[in-house]
Amino acid sequence: MARAGDGKQRSNRRRRHNLLQQRVDDEELAGFIARARKAGYEDHREFHSALIYGDAGFDRRERHDLLRIHGELGKQGSNLNQLAYAVNAGRLTAVSADDRRVIDQTRIAVETATALIRALLA
Repeated sequence: MARAGDGKQRSNRRRRHNLLQQRVDDEELAGFIARARKAGYEDHREFHSALIYGDAGFDRRERHDLLRIHGELGKQGSNLNQLAYAVNAGRLTAVSADDRRVIDQTRIAVETATALIRALLA
């Protein structure tokens, strides 16, 4: 342990003189606490420290990817709806029962995946 006047370098903890603060209202604090719990932290202050020290990261890239996938699923769902409309309107007649089953199963899979992504983004 370093003592006064011995010329040894002091701990970096003692040199910490910067303070990070953010004033928030009750709703914002509740949201931050919820995100901390979702990230696996029981105390939101530990989550705050982990963010500062880089132990916990922001999932912006993952969110961006989910948004792009969600958009693509929307396009696929639109295409499937156009196919189903054409079949039901009688404009597309060369469709077997197996083709209809595949279209319906694909539509259900797209709707399910879209709902899961919406839940993840919420």
